[in-house]
Parts: sequence; structure tokens; C-alpha cells
Amino acid sequence: MTTEMSKDTFNIFFNKPAECWTEAFPLGNGHLGAMVYGHPLKEVIKLNHDTLWTGHPVDDNNYGSYKFFKEAQALAMEGKLWEAQRIIETKCQATWSHMYLPLGDIEIDFKGNKGENYSRNLNLKDSLATVKYDKTNIEYFISNPHKVMAVKIESEETLDFTIGFTCPLMCQVKSEGNRILADGECPGDCHTNEQVYHTQPLQYGEQPEEKGVPFRMAADILPGEGKCVAEYGKISVSGTNKAIIFISVETGFNGYDKAPQVEGKEYKNACLANLEKAEAMSFDEIKEIHILDVRSIFDRVNLDLGSNNKENVPTPERLIKKEAGEEDKGLYTLFYNFGRYLAIAGSREGSQAMNLQGIWNQLIDPPWRSNYTTNINTEMNYWPMLMCNMAELNMPLVEMIKDLCEKGKTTAKEHYGARGFAVHHNVDLWRHTVPVGVNFSEYSAEWSFWYMCGGWMARHLYEHYYYTMDKDFALSTAIPVMKEACLFCIDMMIEDKDGYLIIGPSTSPENVFWYQDNRIAVSQTTTMTMSIAKDVLTNFVKIAEDLGQEPELVAEIKDILPKLLPFKITSDGRLQEWYEEVPEIEPNHRHISHLYGLHPARLITPVETPELTEACIKSLEMRGDEGTGWSLGWKINVWARLLDGNHALKLLDRQLHPVEEKDDLKRIGGTYPNLMDAHPPFQIDGNFGAVSGITEMLMQSYDGKIYILPALPEAWKKGSVKGLKAWGNITVNIEWDNGELSNFELLGDTSKVKVCYKGQELKTEGK
Repeated sequence: MTTEMSKDTFNIFFNKPAECWTEAFPLGNGHLGAMVYGHPLKEVIKLNHDTLWTGHPVDDNNYGSYKFFKEAQALAMEGKLWEAQRIIETKCQATWSHMYLPLGDIEIDFKGNKGENYSRNLNLKDSLATVKYDKTNIEYFISNPHKVMAVKIESEETLDFTIGFTCPLMCQVKSEGNRILADGECPGDCHTNEQVYHTQPLQYGEQPEEKGVPFRMAADILPGEGKCVAEYGKISVSGTNKAIIFISVETGFNGYDKAPQVEGKEYKNACLANLEKAEAMSFDEIKEIHILDVRSIFDRVNLDLGSNNKENVPTPERLIKKEAGEEDKGLYTLFYNFGRYLAIAGSREGSQAMNLQGIWNQLIDPPWRSNYTTNINTEMNYWPMLMCNMAELNMPLVEMIKDLCEKGKTTAKEHYGARGFAVHHNVDLWRHTVPVGVNFSEYSAEWSFWYMCGGWMARHLYEHYYYTMDKDFALSTAIPVMKEACLFCIDMMIEDKDGYLIIGPSTSPENVFWYQDNRIAVSQTTTMTMSIAKDVLTNFVKIAEDLGQEPELVAEIKDILPKLLPFKITSDGRLQEWYEEVPEIEPNHRHISHLYGLHPARLITPVETPELTEACIKSLEMRGDEGTGWSLGWKINVWARLLDGNHALKLLDRQLHPVEEKDDLKRIGGTYPNLMDAHPPFQIDGNFGAVSGITEMLMQSYDGKIYILPALPEAWKKGSVKGLKAWGNITVNIEWDNGELSNFELLGDTSKVKVCYKGQELKTEGK
């Protein structure tokens, strides 16, 4: 089963330079990120590094606040929700998270370019950007093996340009010979007290232990036959037809619990060593190794939905024309491949996990601090990794979860009087685990008071084991962290008026309801809270029993599970979101948190729980098909779980709605010209939600079952997908024609696997 990719499914094409961030091309190797604009007169390359954040290690727990939480808990159980909410908002919060920062801009001023016959391409298979105009050709890539960004400029005419670097952080830039060197540091604080933050957003530390992350950026220019002149922090190149630029960035960050300028790692010599290693080889040799590295991951999956041969149509025009009704089969695959490309560029072993914008942020004061928002967005970033056969790209999230498990133990104890670990809705480089917003304001509980991240994160470890079947990983990481998540849930449980065990008070992230004429977020418990608890407890029992671990805890959980509050259905047939049936303030809210049991968990399935499934459908119908970019991505996945491929495709088409940067204030989700997700503004999670959603339309797997084409849309009449990964470390290849399965192939141990297609079990050797 082999299929060649059509060029219009892996190549993003523009016929003009980028005029703004959302038209530029993202490049990355997990650590170093860049946005390439491709200007023929003044080229701009905006740089990021995954460890450039404000701050330093701190203990920001609100010690003893569990006493106030217990007061709020008692009030909530008496039905005094407003009073409980006010205690939580004034007594139980802590500090704000830190911010992800831009590094700065490489600027190349060309002389004499006209920019005629312009084209700009991003080849997703090779992770290679090219710009062509006049008689000039420029190539850009960021190598993971060599830890450098490489730029090659070639022209049939003599080149004449000046290159410099500007940085918005505290930084000294100098040039000497053929090298630009920038040494700086991040702010030690971004005023985690929000009232001060708005007037003085950044503050540099004075004492060594309070200083921020130090960094070095070095750029070497190899002018070929020409010469370099260094002055005023810039380098002028002349007299050549070819020049190569290597860029390296390293920082002193040495772990979330180590002061970066006291216990930091050596970074200055490491930065220069990267350049020396690169310059010992030719550009083409490094490029070849880079392409092999990227393709070793990218080529594992090949989706073919057909093509209308749009490779010569600029990508922004393709979005507009598709919106107008013109067929473009390849655009779905291009969007799918772009999401996989972003995963390879943004998350590599040893890098930080991807935040709200991956490793691409241009603002010193980014939206939502460009942090990790863990009530949906961070998790969504990693939904495609396992099913798309990229398990190694999951490891940055795994490492962050391990850190949060340790840091969050104090938070669980001091904020809730519980064992295990607690993490709230904002996380940063320093593994912020506390609820944000110091005595912030009324109504802040709707986003700050959410302590169930640990249980959700534990699901990622559980799935990592069952996708990879790596027992060492399960024993060393998955089971220990899942155990701590279970202990937190157990210690948080109380009996309700009907004798059920619940966890509360709690919220349904960022959503609110009317209660006794007040705007309320805090309920006795919520469906999402109980779903996460049921999920992590159930999953722990399975993985622990499969591997013969923790028998006493397994027995305790088995006794607890039947006592947990069951799902409820409202009087109008929807899945109930809060403990009581209450009027919603925003029925079309972007979050669908109460459907967690349907997706990402599988507590609700069409086959096993049809009544609850129907309640989920009615809930989705009430929410509607509009939403922010990531919300649309989540809904694609949920409709796929409901086996409704046509509705999933409708949401995918909605996500491909073209959005320009000037449209950000309209708050309409969709896709920017460069295919980055429009929340708006840009958030990367919607890109990944679309990838996992498309995958789940074509294949789903859990508990020893593989579902082939479970939600195939009628419009996708013919196609194939190769290389998907199912539970049990099984590779799945599928072909279909005229809307019907024509062939499938499983690679791996299929002795304990059932394959299902349209409700029928198939033989595992294929059809």
C-alpha cells in the first residue's frame, strides 16, 4: 500500500512576502523557533527559544489555604454557592503564571532587489522554506541534529546586504569579524500580582537567585568569495554570489527548580560549539541530515483524500475559494500535514512541551502570557502524537507531567489538605501549579479555580503506555504519577445529600450559570470534575492490574467506583454540566468540558451508553457549531466519537474559514493565511485538534479494539491512510473506495485485537 503525496498536500505557497505574523512561515526544531517573512528588501526572521520565559523558581503556594477551601466546601454543600465562591476568590488564590517571551529579530537589508517573479514555499515533508525572486534563491531550515538555523542566499548577481539583530529583552549585541553575538537575560519577574503587572509588566532581578534565564544568540555569516565588515553590531556582506548564515541559541535554563543564574547550565560555549560543528560541514550536508531527520517522523503517516492539483494556487486563495464552494480535496490533507509538521517542529525529545503558541510568539506581552493553559489547550496540543505514530514527540509533555507531579504535591497539601498532586489551569516553565489571581476580583473563580489538571494529564501517560506497550515507561512513570492523581481524587471526595461520593466544590472550566440571581461558576461538583475522577481511577485499575502493581490501592478504588455520582441528564435531554440543573448564562459557550467522558475519555460510547450518547448530542446541538479555533478542533473529535463523520467534516470546514490578522477583534475562529489556527488570536491547539479529529474519523482504538473508518464522511468517497498507530503498538493502513472499505492492513501483534467496521468484526489479516 504505497501512495505518493500530491504537491498541493504538503507545500504551502505564497506569491508575495509576508505582511504580518500570520502570513509568515514557522520553522523549528523543538527548541529554536523562527517565523520567516521572506521580504526581498528587508527580510525579517523572528526568533524564539523554548526556555525563554520570565521568572525563576519560587514557592508560590498559598500556605494553609485549605482551611478556607474547607469553609467554602461546607457552604457549597449547604447550597450557598455565592458565599463559597467569594471565599475561594478572596482566600484561596495565589499568584499569576510567568510569560513566554520572544528572543528577537534577525534583519537582513538587501540592496537593489526588485522582488519580481516572487514565490515563497514551505515544504512540510522537508521542513524547508524557500524564497525566490529576481535572480535570487534563499533556503531556510532549523536542524534538530545540528541545533542551528541555516540560511543560504544565492544569486546570479552580486549580493550586497547588511544583517543585524534586535532584541526586546535586556541584551548586548556586538559584531566582530563574521559573527554577531547577543548576550542577554530574561526578566526575573513579570509582576505576578496582576494589578502591578498592567503598569510595570517586566522587572529584571537584582540578586543572582532572582535573575531570569540568561541566553546567547550567535549568528555566523559565511560570505563565500565576498567579504564581511562588522560595525555597530551589524555585518555588511558584499562581493559574493552566495552567503550562508548559521544561527545558534542556547540558554542557562537547567530545570524548573534551579535558579538559572546560580545553578544554570553552561550555555555560552555550547552556543558557539553548535556553530563550529555546523561550519565543519557543508550547507548541503547539514540540509540532507536535517531532511532525513524530519522525514523519519513525517513519512510514517500518509493521508490521501485526493487532489484537485492546486499546487500553483497560493494557499490563502485556496482557503478563500474553498469557503466559496470550490472543491479542494488536497486542502484537508495539507491542513492535516501542517499540523503534523508543527508537532515535529515544535516538540522534540529534550525540548519543553508546547504552550499556547508552540514555540512561536512575537509579543513581549503575549495573549494569556502564552503559557500552558491546562484545562484543555495544552492537552489538545498532544492529542495527535500517539495516534499519528510520533510517540517520541509526546515526551516533552511526559517530562512536564513528571515535574508537575512533584511540584503539585505541596499545592495539594496546602490548598486542599490532600495527598497526591494538584495542578490548576495555568502552568509555566517553572511548573506553576497554584490557582492564579491574588484576591483578584469577583467572578475570577470561573477560570482560576480548577484543580483537576493532574487527572487529565494522567490520561496522557496511560495512553502512552497502551499505544507503545513500553512496560518500563509504565512502571517508572505512568503508574507512579497516576497513583498520585488517584490519591488526590480520593482525598477530595465527600458524600453528597444522596450518599454519592463527589469532589467539590468545583467548576466547569470558564463556564458559568445563574443561581439565586448571581453569576456563579462554583458548583457542589461538576460533570467534568467527576468524569476526570472516574476516568483516572478506572484507568489506574486497568494498568495496575495488567502489570500486577498496587493491589491495595486497586482494591480501594474498586470499592469507591460504584459510589461515585453518576452522570445526570437534564429535563430537556442534555448531559447535565453542573451538580444541579441550572440556567446557563452562555448556552453557546466555547468549552464543552462536561463532554470529557465522551472525549478524550471513553466513559460514554455510542455502543455501551446510548442514552448518555444521545444526551451528548443534544448538548452539542445546544452549544452550536460556531466557536474559537481550538473549540472547533475539539468538536471535530467529539463528533467523530459520535460516529457522525458528516458533522465532523462540517466542523472541519468551519475551522478552515479564512481569517486575517485584522479580523482578530471579531473573535471568529478559523485559519490564518499561513494555516496557523485562529483562536483568534493565534493559538496552536486548534491545529492539533484538527489532526486528531481527522484521524479519529478514519480510525479509533481502545481496549483491544480497532475501529476502521468509524466516522467517514460521505464526501470523502475514495482515499487511503497509511501508518496510523493503534493501541497495542499496532500500525494500521486503510484504503476505501466509493465510501466503502476496500482493504486494511495491521502490522504488529494482532493476537488480542478485534477489528470492527460498521458494527461487524473483521479478520485481522486484512480484507
